[in-house]
Amino acid sequence: MTTTTRVGPLLPLICQFMSTPWSVPEPEDDPKRTLTHVCKEWRRAIISDAALWAHIRLAPVKYQQPENLLRLFEQDVERSRGMPLTIEMYNDIPRALRAKVEKVEDLMFGGGEFSIIKHILLPEAVRTRLTSLTCTLAKDNIPEFLGLPSSAFPVLRHVNIALIHTLSTPASPFTADLTKCLQFTTFSSHPTLVDATFHIHNRMHPLDLRLPWAQLTKLDLSSAPMPSWTFLVIMKRSAKSLEEAAFQIMFIARANQRLLPKSSQATMPALKKMKLILIDAIWDPAFFGMLKLPVLDRLNIERFDRHVGWELWLFAPLLAYTEGILRRLELKRFELKLEAGDPIPRKRRTSFVELEAVLMMVPRLEVLKLASDVEVHYPTLVKMGRGDLVPNLRVLEMFSTAGKQVLWMVKERFLEPGSSVRGSRVVGLTQLDLWIPVEEKEILSEMVKASGLDKVIDIRGLRVADR
Repeated sequence: MTTTTRVGPLLPLICQFMSTPWSVPEPEDDPKRTLTHVCKEWRRAIISDAALWAHIRLAPVKYQQPENLLRLFEQDVERSRGMPLTIEMYNDIPRALRAKVEKVEDLMFGGGEFSIIKHILLPEAVRTRLTSLTCTLAKDNIPEFLGLPSSAFPVLRHVNIALIHTLSTPASPFTADLTKCLQFTTFSSHPTLVDATFHIHNRMHPLDLRLPWAQLTKLDLSSAPMPSWTFLVIMKRSAKSLEEAAFQIMFIARANQRLLPKSSQATMPALKKMKLILIDAIWDPAFFGMLKLPVLDRLNIERFDRHVGWELWLFAPLLAYTEGILRRLELKRFELKLEAGDPIPRKRRTSFVELEAVLMMVPRLEVLKLASDVEVHYPTLVKMGRGDLVPNLRVLEMFSTAGKQVLWMVKERFLEPGSSVRGSRVVGLTQLDLWIPVEEKEILSEMVKASGLDKVIDIRGLRVADR
C-alpha cells in the first residue's frame, strides 16, 4: 500500500482541522496549498481530490499583481473538476467597523482591483456550478448583481450576502429609486434557492430582493429592522415552505399605526425554529396574536424597549399558537444604540404570575434561557422543583439573587418520585448556568460542590449593576 493510498482518506480531515471557520485564510496560508509542500505523494493526493478544491475561500487581500490572485482562484476552480462549488468571501460588516476598517474595498478579494462579479462569479465554469455564495456587495456591485437574470446561477441553493454602499455612507443611492428596485431579477422565480441570509446595511427594502419566498426553507433578515407589516407579508409569502427564520422588527408608535396597511394572521405550518429581535414591542400588543406556529420547536426572543422592561404577557398569544410543543425558549436583551432624546430604559420587575403564565404554555420545554432582568421568584422555583411547571426541563440559564433557593429547586428535581411532593414525571436538570451577584459566587460555589451537583451547576458571577 502506497503512502498516498494510506494518507489520502485522511487529508480532507487534516485540511478541515487546519481551517478556522471564523476567518478566511490568505492564499499562501490555505491549508490545502500548505500540505502540497509536505511531499510529492501528499501533493499528488491533494491535487487529485476535487472535493477539497470545491470549497473556495477568498480572503480580503490585495496583491501588487492582481492577475496572480485571480490565477490562484482559477486554479481552485480547475482542480475542483466539475464538482458543485461553494465560494466564501468576507461579509462581517459589524466586525470590520469595530476594527476601524476605512474602505469597503479592503473587505474585498483583490481589494477592488478587479470586479468580483465579472472575474469571480460570472465565468461559465463558476456560475453553472455555484451552489453556495457568501460575500459582500458594495457600491455599484449591488444593482449590477441584483440585476442579473435568474438563470445566471442555475443551481444556487444558499446565499449569505452583506449589502452596503460604503463604510462611511452605508445607504445605497438606488434605494430611493423605485423604478430601479423593480428591475432586480437575480432571485425572482429562481429555481433552486432555498436558504437566504441578507445583512442589509444599505437601507434596501427586503421585499425589493424579490426572493422566491414560496420555496425558501431558511431565511435570515435579522441584521436590519423592518416594520411588522413587512414581516407579516414575508411570513405569508413563505408560509408553506419556511422551516427556520430570523427577523428584526421595529414597532412604531400607536399614533402612527393607522398609516400602516391592515394585516391578517399568518399561519406557518412548517416553521420549527425562529429568532425575533423586537424593538419597542409594547407599541403593538396585537401583533403577537397574528402568528400561528403549530410546529415551532425553538424560539429565541431578543428585545429592546425604550420605555419598559420585559412585558412577558405580550408573548402569551404567540405561545398559545405553538400548541404546547415548544422545546427551547430563549429570552435575551438586545443592545441598541440610543438616539438623542430617547429616555433611558427603566428596569421593570416581572411578577411571578407573568413568568408562570408563560411557562404554563410550554409544558414540553427542555431548554430555558432567561435574560438577567427576568426574575424567577420563589413561588415559581417551588413549582419548577415539584414539576408543576416545565417538568421536562433539562437545561436552564438564569440570574438570581437567591442562589440557595435555586439550589434547593435543583435538588428537589433530582429526588426519587414518591420521596417528596415532586411529580412522578419530572426530569432532573442536566445543566444549570446560574448567574448570581459576584460577591456571592465563592460561597455558593462551595455549597454546590458540597451537594455533589458541581457537574450540573455552573456558577457565574455578575455585577448587579450590569443586569
